[in-house]
Amino acid sequence: MSEIVEFVEEMAGVYFRSVFLAYKGTTIPQHVHDEPHATLVGSGKARLFVDGRFERDIPAGHAVVIEAGKKHIFEALEDNTRLTCVWSLEAAERLKQKGF
Repeated sequence: MSEIVEFVEEMAGVYFRSVFLAYKGTTIPQHVHDEPHATLVGSGKARLFVDGRFERDIPAGHAVVIEAGKKHIFEALEDNTRLTCVWSLEAAERLKQKGF
């Protein structure tokens, strides 16, 4: 698989999870969280699908909010796409307790 969780950092009350998609067409498989979060495209470009429908293409430097309970998929539209998912530390702790 060419999806790699590069690192996780916690600082200033925020949890950051960086994911690297090496190749165009690589996806982060559909999943859902009980907590809302934001995802920032740090490099490359990504396509977002929510509840099975195309939502939008997101260029580097832009972020989107993913609402709690929404199934979502990210697809790399360019090689070397980097995404960072961002949660509050409180939400991240609840996610970790569930095995995320």
